[in-house]
Amino acid sequence: MPNGVVNINEFFSKYKEAAWEQKTVDMINLYRDDVIIFDMWGNGFLYGLKDWASIITNWLTSLKEEKVKVVFEMIEIEESENLAFASALIQFQAISINNSVVRSMKNRISLGFVKTEGLWKVKHQHTSAPIDSNLKAILDI
Repeated sequence: MPNGVVNINEFFSKYKEAAWEQKTVDMINLYRDDVIIFDMWGNGFLYGLKDWASIITNWLTSLKEEKVKVVFEMIEIEESENLAFASALIQFQAISINNSVVRSMKNRISLGFVKTEGLWKVKHQHTSAPIDSNLKAILDI
């Protein structure tokens, strides 16, 4: 896979494919070296592809026989010549070896893209979930 995508819509299909096929390099290639990640898990903030690549690698290699089905909904994209913004709902479903959903969660995702040499890559990613009155994340929005 090339480093980046030709159009923003392609990001969503490449991300889903990389997750399902556990292709860590393909997923990592969607992001810039200077990516900024605001993630819901761990320390919540990462700067740079090295640390983000480690998270992606740990996630996809930990799945063993499970697969991850990613579903994007409500995709919105705004783009100019070299900058773009996208938002969506993203659902992660862990699929067992017998093809049943083991667990699932849905988050919100916002993405900032930069186009370099004709290819888009993620410069900024922010995932979140609403919280209830007990400060517990609602993972099925």
